[in-house]
Amino acid sequence: MKYIYPPRAENKIAPESLPTFEEMGKFIAEPKLNGSSMQIYFTDGGKEMKLMTRHKTPIDCKMDKEELRKLYQGPGEMILCGEYMNKSKKDEDGKVWNQKYVIWDIIMFRGRHLLGTTFLERYYILIDLYKAKQNTVKGGVLQPITENCYRVAIFFDDLLNLYKRITKIDMYEGLVLKKVNGKLEDGYSENNNIKTQIKCRKATKNYIF
Repeated sequence: MKYIYPPRAENKIAPESLPTFEEMGKFIAEPKLNGSSMQIYFTDGGKEMKLMTRHKTPIDCKMDKEELRKLYQGPGEMILCGEYMNKSKKDEDGKVWNQKYVIWDIIMFRGRHLLGTTFLERYYILIDLYKAKQNTVKGGVLQPITENCYRVAIFFDDLLNLYKRITKIDMYEGLVLKKVNGKLEDGYSENNNIKTQIKCRKATKNYIF
């Protein structure tokens, strides 16, 4: 299977602009975690699995590979996009939250590259594949799938308050706004799917508006 660059946000806005974008009614918001982008490629009925960075290189993931393999939903090839938590960031309880995987997109399913599908359509695919198995939603934004794998929630309103709440927690960087009708393009380059997303991150010494 050829490498496909995952969708990513490159353009940015300040938190104060969130209400304006919310009023447009054209975006959904997704919590942005502070980990490493990791794509999981499943082939051969899930028997073969490759873990890749968004830079087209293998990633050194120390999670249990059999647990990751359980994410496969066939038949056919499948590509999941998510965040590998490996930076020793702390959760809402002040505990280091490492060796976790949080899914935020799916770009190939049942052997079909999901070209032309919207963010919302693909999110509903993920909901259908990974139905809630527990009543507890971590931090109000992460739905458990397995012990160490999660699916991120999306939000349509009250975005500024959501931003203020999650950015108090070390492991969250902010929000990614995604156009509801933004369609998946062929990811043959890093810049193919950046026009339909905007990031809103908290300031750090290396990131200032």
